[in-house]
This record gives sequence, C-alpha cells and structure tokens, in this order.
Amino acid sequence: MTDTTTALRIDLNGQVREYDLGSDPSQHYRVIGRALLDSVEAVEHIERPTGPNVVVLARVHRAGQPLNLWAAAASDALESQITQLVAGEVLFIGYVAATETITSLPDDAAALIREACILP
Repeated sequence: MTDTTTALRIDLNGQVREYDLGSDPSQHYRVIGRALLDSVEAVEHIERPTGPNVVVLARVHRAGQPLNLWAAAASDALESQITQLVAGEVLFIGYVAATETITSLPDDAAALIREACILP
C-alpha cells in the first residue's frame, strides 16, 4: 500500500484539519490517538451506498468538554443524524466494513464535511 490515508478532524470552533494517517495500518491508530489526544471510540457509523463508509471517532474521556455542534452539522450533511451529540473534537475516517480496514475519507464526504463547517 503506497497511498496515504486521510481523515478530517473538526475542532470545537468548526475548524477542519486534515490528517495524514500514513500508509501503514499500524500507524493509523497512533495518528488517530494523537489527533484526538486520547483513546478513541466510534460514536457514529455512516453507511454509504457507494465507496467506503464513514466512521465518526471521539475521545473516550470527553466528559466536561463542550458539545461539537459542527460535527453534528457534518453528520447531518452526510445524511446521517448523529444519535448522540458528541463533546470535544471529532475525527471522520473512511472505513471498509468487509475488510475491517481504515481507508481515506471519500472525496465527496470530505467536501460535505468541509461545507458543513463554513459559517453561513
């Protein structure tokens, strides 16, 4: 695998940051942990009719953090209503369920996430 894998993090102020997760699957988890500064858990699985699914990751220890309304807007833009409002920073990644592998966030999903975080 020579291609890098990208993910998008949404900060509490709506800023979107792109993360290069690297090309090595073992590196993906290290970079994800550093991106969220904690252990992570999947808080939303967004199944897509074509291409990889999207998984929303958040910190395990997020109690006391402000709610990330930008992440809720991005989830809504992906036609999935997040089942719980998530506190703290959130990371969107691509995921192939059949092979249980992390992959790059699909370009169309990344564009929708970025658009959802632009102030009206």
